[in-house]
Amino acid sequence: MKASGEEVAAVSAPGPIPGFWHAARRHLPPLAIAAVFLWLLRDRVSHVDAGAVLAALGEVTLAQWTAALGATALSFWAVGHYDAVLHRHLGTGLPCTPARRAGMAAIAVSQTLGLGFVTGSLVRWRMLPGLSLWQAARLTAAVAISFLMGWAVVTAAVVTLLPPPGSEALRWIGAIALLLASAGLVLSPFARPLRIAGRTFAWPSLVTLTRIPILAAIDTLAAALALWILLPVGAAPEFGHYLAAFLLALGAGLLSSAPGGVGAFEVTLFAFLPGIAVEPLLAAILAYRAVYYALPAGIGAIAMAFSARAPARASDRFAVTSPTTTPPAGPISGLVANARRAESQLVRQGEHRILFDDQELAGWVLGTTRQAQVAIFDPFGAPGTEARLLRCLANEARLTGRIPCLYKVGTRGAAAARRAGWATLPVAHEVSLNPLHFDPASPKRAGLRRKLRLAGKAGVVVSRAGSTLPTDDMAEIAREWAEARGGERGFSMGRYDPEYVSGQGVWLAHARGRLVAFATFHEGAREWTLDLMRHGAEAPDGTMHALIAAALAAAREAGLSRLSLAALPPDIGSSGGPAAKLLRRTEAATGSPGLRQFKSSFAPDWQTLYIAAPSRTALLVAGLDIARAIARPEPLPRTWPISRYGS
Repeated sequence: MKASGEEVAAVSAPGPIPGFWHAARRHLPPLAIAAVFLWLLRDRVSHVDAGAVLAALGEVTLAQWTAALGATALSFWAVGHYDAVLHRHLGTGLPCTPARRAGMAAIAVSQTLGLGFVTGSLVRWRMLPGLSLWQAARLTAAVAISFLMGWAVVTAAVVTLLPPPGSEALRWIGAIALLLASAGLVLSPFARPLRIAGRTFAWPSLVTLTRIPILAAIDTLAAALALWILLPVGAAPEFGHYLAAFLLALGAGLLSSAPGGVGAFEVTLFAFLPGIAVEPLLAAILAYRAVYYALPAGIGAIAMAFSARAPARASDRFAVTSPTTTPPAGPISGLVANARRAESQLVRQGEHRILFDDQELAGWVLGTTRQAQVAIFDPFGAPGTEARLLRCLANEARLTGRIPCLYKVGTRGAAAARRAGWATLPVAHEVSLNPLHFDPASPKRAGLRRKLRLAGKAGVVVSRAGSTLPTDDMAEIAREWAEARGGERGFSMGRYDPEYVSGQGVWLAHARGRLVAFATFHEGAREWTLDLMRHGAEAPDGTMHALIAAALAAAREAGLSRLSLAALPPDIGSSGGPAAKLLRRTEAATGSPGLRQFKSSFAPDWQTLYIAAPSRTALLVAGLDIARAIARPEPLPRTWPISRYGS
């Protein structure tokens, strides 16, 4: 690779200083460092026989040149994928193929010319229509930082396992660095986003964090192989001993910020490879700079010159529409309204997107956590589309560097996931009633009747809200309720918002002339689903039972055969194991014990819902991330964005 180390320095550079001193402050330190390394190099090369160097260069065979070019191509393949991975993390929405091409060209040009942050940003901006200059600069900095992190992990692993002779201290340093990197990887899902200069920067997902060292390993090992191949036959050291020296030299070159790391790279390589004659090593370095620096820089410059900042074409595989401020009209809005699960209308809060398949006219509510792309509830649209939508979800997750996951899906979604080889786990029980056959006089509902009598004696009056809601009173009750519980829950659970509840069925409970509680329902064509239950401290015992009973009566009048009281985590008792711990954490986040008792008083039907992911490890990571998103939700946006897949 070699993004110049100046890319990293530029991220934290202070504001502009006009004139000569700004230029000196920015460029003289790297030049001074390069000069120091060149002075150190002087002693080693002062007696070099230039003729011997040229002779050794002339002895490089066609097979060596060809093999070195192949290693260079592999290295730049990995370089291009750095950009693709970070485009996904930063959410630019640009297709992967042009992103990879621009990344390869940017690195090829910037590593040769120096001024890596400036040249890399300009090349990416030039070659990627739809990418602003700020986005290009941010991407360039992210690539530089991520490569340095990846290089550090790879170098630490190599010097731990294959330290240069006489460098035992490096082995300990490498081992400590690996331990720190491992700890950082484990703790990264729990880290809060960074705020720098008023901007928020989210931590990469675990998928992204694991891809970076893998790409860095491919990149740096291929680059090392290119130089090793060019060494004269018989002069090349054992590759294992040589590799650590190359990686350390590469790092020294990056940190020096000199174009191509000139000076620092050579000094470090000579220091760790004292057994190789200077002339053959210099010849190999010259050949390496031609193959790995000059040739790619020329190709990158040509690619940049012939690129045009024309309007971007959509990806052949998918396109992400721009967010809108109102629900989309046409078939998508109708499909959501007629979904098998009325709870799909949660998408109206704007926290989630819609994964929509144009060909099948089907979709899924799509939630995004730090680690996962999560399809929530059952899909809407024509039956039998689960398998195709599952492939769309896996593709969306791959393109965004996250784990694909299903959450709170029914038996059909879980069966489709199992057929795809995914791991599944019961995660919740949906509680539902049939209003047409609901009989409060049933013996098993004795507890419900007692609660309703208590509400009646306290003078609780329940009514369905009209077109004008008492939003101020409702907001006060919602605030009081949230404060008593450490805040509202989110992700798969609704949160109070006046605009949001205005599109729902709302039932109000008054006592002594004051609003003391309310409940809201998603009203679908096939069912109603309980969303918000909010009550103040003055609400008499039995108030919430009265609200649900009133909604049941209204659903029966509307001829509905299903009213859902939403879901609860399964009752796991004293079960052990990781799955039980995950479910307990979700239960604690949602306050389920009290809700279980409340909903059980209606003697409902219970349906098992599932969580699914490609592997058990992925399921555990995604499940913990979903639990975090429920317990500590982000502020609500105002969008209905759609990820649309065509035929």
